[in-house]
Amino acid sequence: MEFLGVDTQRIIELQDDDIRRAQSVRLSCTDASKIIQQHGLGASFHLPSLFTNLSSILQLEIGDTEDDPSLWTNKLIESSLQCVETYILRELKYRAHIAVPGSYTLLGVSDEWGCLKEGEIYATVFNERTGSVQSITGKVAITRSPQIHPGDLQVVRAVKRPELEHLKNVVVFSCKGDRALASCLGGGDLDGDVFNLILDPRLLPTKHFEPGEYPAVTVRSSPNACGISDVADFVIDYIQADLIGPIAISHLRFSDLKTPDCTECNQLAKFASQALDFPKSGTPVDFKSLPWLPRTQARPDFLAKEGAGITSGQYYESTKLLGQLFRRVPMKRGIPTAWNGNFSPSDGATVEATLSYVDLSHLGLPGLTDPSEELMEEMTYLLNAYCEQLLIIGQAHTMSKNKNIHVSEAELVSGTIMATWSDHQRRRNAVSAMNLQTQELVRRVREELQGEDPRTLETETHKEDDLKTSETETHEEDPRTPETETDEDEDEVPGTPETETETVEDEDENENEILGTPETETDEEEDYEDWAFREQCEESEQRMMAETVKRCWAAWCVTEDNLKEDPSMFGAQSFGLIALGMILEIVKASRLMM
Repeated sequence: MEFLGVDTQRIIELQDDDIRRAQSVRLSCTDASKIIQQHGLGASFHLPSLFTNLSSILQLEIGDTEDDPSLWTNKLIESSLQCVETYILRELKYRAHIAVPGSYTLLGVSDEWGCLKEGEIYATVFNERTGSVQSITGKVAITRSPQIHPGDLQVVRAVKRPELEHLKNVVVFSCKGDRALASCLGGGDLDGDVFNLILDPRLLPTKHFEPGEYPAVTVRSSPNACGISDVADFVIDYIQADLIGPIAISHLRFSDLKTPDCTECNQLAKFASQALDFPKSGTPVDFKSLPWLPRTQARPDFLAKEGAGITSGQYYESTKLLGQLFRRVPMKRGIPTAWNGNFSPSDGATVEATLSYVDLSHLGLPGLTDPSEELMEEMTYLLNAYCEQLLIIGQAHTMSKNKNIHVSEAELVSGTIMATWSDHQRRRNAVSAMNLQTQELVRRVREELQGEDPRTLETETHKEDDLKTSETETHEEDPRTPETETDEDEDEVPGTPETETETVEDEDENENEILGTPETETDEEEDYEDWAFREQCEESEQRMMAETVKRCWAAWCVTEDNLKEDPSMFGAQSFGLIALGMILEIVKASRLMM
């Protein structure tokens, strides 16, 4: 983008905004919730919801009580927020991940109605959360990842067409012209490719380059029917011929030393297109045909690995925009250490004091009384089992071979790994595996804290209702049968003409009454049944929520007792946060039901 004449100062401003947001994660619970949710962190422990409820329900903020007694000093939360800040800054520094407001990544589809002209696109963005609809019009920069050739970024005109108004969250490409626009963007097509739309006027390129030509390679074929051995050979070939990463790194080095339109970069762009199509064509890239720099050639500083000393002769200070962005990001290194104080690190007294001001009884929830001994024993067993499993997860995802070394509790809660890894992909895979395991562990703990399955309660309620209904029907008399027999009826002889006539007439009248029942009465009965059923469901849900609060409060008390005895207990603080988060979620739900 720098080579295409984009305003580089605008990119620096966007990076500064991201740096400020990352550093503001510890300023307030509201900011922490937004930033954590934006980066997809802390999902296993429901951190965004926890911070939102801490602020809205308890009016608590995170900080040092020595500076402000109204703040909550929780060491685990402070360390987790520090991990979040380090993670965001690390992505900014080593991967240049900069958020661009007003930009979208959309699936590409073709204009089957033929209403778009050459160089036109159609895109309408629908926000499912807010319900807002934005129609994109005017000049738009469009590209596709990876962007290697200078012509992979094109400026097009977004228009509105009534024939395409039913299409949302896709970018529609015109089918007119000598060459498809999608193929101009790094050789893309419309079989599932996604495209990036940039609307910021300051990020539109001022220079135009013709898109790269990517001739189709020979498709690998076999004269015989493919079997399992052919599939295995193809997988091995794919692993050996996967050169997309080395091609991209080599392209960055050549473009930094020269320009992105140099001969070597254009060759690498063609090889990159061939490498991306290898799964489809089966034709790999010849490793020896790639242009390479000498081994002794220093690398630009923005390609330095984490923890590497950039002052050595292996790296040089790049004067291009990527080098400037790399050096502008302040980095705070360090792995959270275990708590070694002689007092509880959770500051539970502050939470208990603020929680006592919440009118739980008005919400139909039990008060914060001392739990029963039986419940305390159950929660103690659950706490110990949770801590044991969490420690196993922490040991499984550390780089150290020492069995006594493990990922910190703050890293597990925030969903990050602070250790220095030279390979970004390996760490990303390790973090994903770790988060899947913590998510499952937290899910099981939350199920235990809920106690009885709410579906079981609803089933039991339905069974009781069915039993009562059947009993009522059994004892109910036919409405056409008189409730009591009079003496005159007993004196009358059955079978006389008068009696038969009167009986038939009475039956006809009753049948007419039944068949002629007004529809409003039937509707009222159905409405009453629906209302009664909803009432029963709400009562069942309220009982379940009250039981869950009772169990979560017991879990919180067990956590505080254990932290007072052993402040460095691994896993206890996060266990308490799970219980506290569930209590606040139920309080919030109860208020909405009022």
